[in-house]
Amino acid sequence: MNFREYSCMNYVIGQGDTLYSITREYNVPLPLILRLNPFVDIYNLQVGDEICIPVIEGFSDDTVFEYVVEDGDSLQIIMDKFGVDLQDITRNNNLNQIMLQPGSTLKIPSHDV
Repeated sequence: MNFREYSCMNYVIGQGDTLYSITREYNVPLPLILRLNPFVDIYNLQVGDEICIPVIEGFSDDTVFEYVVEDGDSLQIIMDKFGVDLQDITRNNNLNQIMLQPGSTLKIPSHDV
């Protein structure tokens, strides 16, 4: 990913939050969060602490492409192939069951910004 421009969104740490869960929720790499929050004690996050979450300009959750499921594909294979997680796939597709049929299409978010 190329992080040319971003602004900060203040995020208040809630019960059970970890930097890992925050990076997954906002799709932002941990090193970038650490760079923008040099005084954050990553081993002792406190409920109520505020941190800066970078908002990457130009990225939209609506940036997707269609992938045609191939014979032998599984969700794990597709997630590994495109560097996405299950939340990315379920957010962009109406998956009532986790069973893929060859020839069906999935909308995969593009993370190439």
